[in-house]
Amino acid sequence: MSVLTKIQFADLEPVGPGTPTGRYLRRYWQPVIRSRDLPVARPKPIEILAEKFTAYRGEDGIPHIVAFRCAHRGAQLSLGWVEGSDLRCRYHGWKFDAAGQCIEQPSEDRPFCQRVKIPTYPVREYAGLVFGYFGEGEPPPFRQYPALDLPGVIVADPPEVLPCNFWNRLDNDTGHVPWVHRGTARRKQMNNYLAIRRESVEETGYGMKLIRHPAADEDANSLGLRGTANFFMPNTFQFWQKSRAKGYETQNIWDTKFTWTVPINDQKYVGFDVTHTPLEGEAAKAYAATRLSQQEAEAETRWDLAEKILAGEMTLEQLPDNLGAATCFEIEDYVTQVGQGTIAGRGREQLGQVDSARPLLLRRMWLREVNALLEGEPLTEWVIPPEAVRTGAIAPAE
Repeated sequence: MSVLTKIQFADLEPVGPGTPTGRYLRRYWQPVIRSRDLPVARPKPIEILAEKFTAYRGEDGIPHIVAFRCAHRGAQLSLGWVEGSDLRCRYHGWKFDAAGQCIEQPSEDRPFCQRVKIPTYPVREYAGLVFGYFGEGEPPPFRQYPALDLPGVIVADPPEVLPCNFWNRLDNDTGHVPWVHRGTARRKQMNNYLAIRRESVEETGYGMKLIRHPAADEDANSLGLRGTANFFMPNTFQFWQKSRAKGYETQNIWDTKFTWTVPINDQKYVGFDVTHTPLEGEAAKAYAATRLSQQEAEAETRWDLAEKILAGEMTLEQLPDNLGAATCFEIEDYVTQVGQGTIAGRGREQLGQVDSARPLLLRRMWLREVNALLEGEPLTEWVIPPEAVRTGAIAPAE
């Protein structure tokens, strides 16, 4: 693609190496797997940004990300063994250290280890997730979020893998709530979710600030959401809500939610959701155990139910009553986003007033940055100010 021709929104769907979006997202650290899903000495195959890699945790507990295949005959390295901080291929026993250097070739009479090296990638572990950097050169400073560094308990929910492009989630807006989540709102008697509300946005030095305006006849707290939310470029969202964990719904406990929307490839994305809850000590342990047990148990069946709904075998109104509200919301989002299809395949969108806030501003920022990247112009240096994103202030009714 010539850099003289500015890209359009549909051009942002592909994420592989060399694509506009792929190049842009590779400039940032990206989560690739939950920490709890990468046990010691159990290598895992992962795919991110349309490339495959191997993630493993050494016997010292330190995570690593290396090439997907062995440099010898292309065997899948996740089938092999972890020995200390090294990884041995199952096919012929070649062994690679954490820097990717081959250090053993058991079948070779004249080993040539010094000439064999596999790619490795910078890794950081934070907030219950393992992050990797897949861009060229030295990685940027690792980004931490002030609200996640406060005292409290952090729970990383089961990752949400949806068979659709990551823009179907990233491009979402608050106008969907009373319609997409109508079934759950009525079934769980959460009638405040049925009110139609507005959202205004403004670009900031970290991305975008979202201000949620309550309906004219309600208190700003009635939806169980704080009045502001934050979007950190390029793909991280922060908002506040009252806890929805079973047994805690009636308590005035406010969670800070972070979501990372990360492309697996052009047709699939993974959503990593992390919750910070301001509880400590035994109360924090009890809360974490409750939330994890609930989320893990319902994660086993949620997408099976979603696919039945998409196939017309059941409706959203027929979801089991014993499912938690959070899981029901996930299913409702799944069927909506997957049902949208690709940007390129939708034809011309007929956008209205509800789209003039979050979706259009986000698209403009992304297109501006990616076009600047392609044209060799400076990109925005996004900076998170600690004082601005620790709490979600309540927006006054208008």
